Amino acid sequence: MPEIRQVLAFVAIVETGSFTLAAKRLNLTQSAISHSLRSLEEALNTRLIDRKGKFHTLTPTGEVFLCHCHAVLAELDRAVRHMSELQQQAV
Repeated sequence: MPEIRQVLAFVAIVETGSFTLAAKRLNLTQSAISHSLRSLEEALNTRLIDRKGKFHTLTPTGEVFLCHCHAVLAELDRAVRHMSELQQQAV
């Protein structure tokens, strides 16, 4: 099962177009971002991003997984907001 930090790293790489910028966004090292992506790809047993020098492109499976990642992160955000609302109602 992929870890949330791996999913966040993958999404950040795609959204920024760069391992370096993804690392800055998440306050991690570039090495940590690379390791997260590698571990994620191993967990899923598929390549998500083709790396060619400075250029990175999503593989077809990467495109599908990205859609699922956006849905999962949106649902997680909704759950956190809902918990916050419930907490405010309890006070």
